Amino acid sequence: MNAIVKTLNYLLAQDSWASDLLRKHIGKKVKFILPITQVSLLINDQAEFSLAKEDGEDPNVTLTISADVLNAYIAGGKDAAAQHVKVSGDVDLAQAMSKLASQLRWEFEEDLSKLVGDALAHRIVQSAKKGRSFGESAIKDFGASVLEYLVHEKPTLVKADELVRYKEDLRRLRDDVDRIEKRIERLLEKSS
Repeated sequence: MNAIVKTLNYLLAQDSWASDLLRKHIGKKVKFILPITQVSLLINDQAEFSLAKEDGEDPNVTLTISADVLNAYIAGGKDAAAQHVKVSGDVDLAQAMSKLASQLRWEFEEDLSKLVGDALAHRIVQSAKKGRSFGESAIKDFGASVLEYLVHEKPTLVKADELVRYKEDLRRLRDDVDRIEKRIERLLEKSS
């Protein structure tokens, strides 16, 4: 947990607006309920996060993060992931946390350049972006291939428009059968 706190504080130190935003909430607690654990953070006198003591006191804000948040983020970005985070408590602090989550950025390339130099850091970041893009398109292509296989090669699934047509055909057939039954009944009545 200390690594998470150190990382958050490192990011806060890079942007003065973030520390200014937290300065308004010194002494308040934020509780994160994650799928596998929970952690409470205190906004300390330096407008940074520190681990909060479990003293039985209710947090000012609770953020409950569901297990689906990572999949949602991968599939649809921050907006999709935000739908899997439940926020309760102090509205002002919740808005501050939301602003931090949406606008706080890690300048990875900048930090990497301190270790390996500007040019190599830039090439590494660009390669990582290309790799991510390639991975996303590979996942999309794989999904489309699986769907194609399950719909056409080994008919396990049916496309939505085919299902609608099937239902309409079935309804027409049922109506035709009803009409034929009524005709047969009338013919039987006339013949008796």
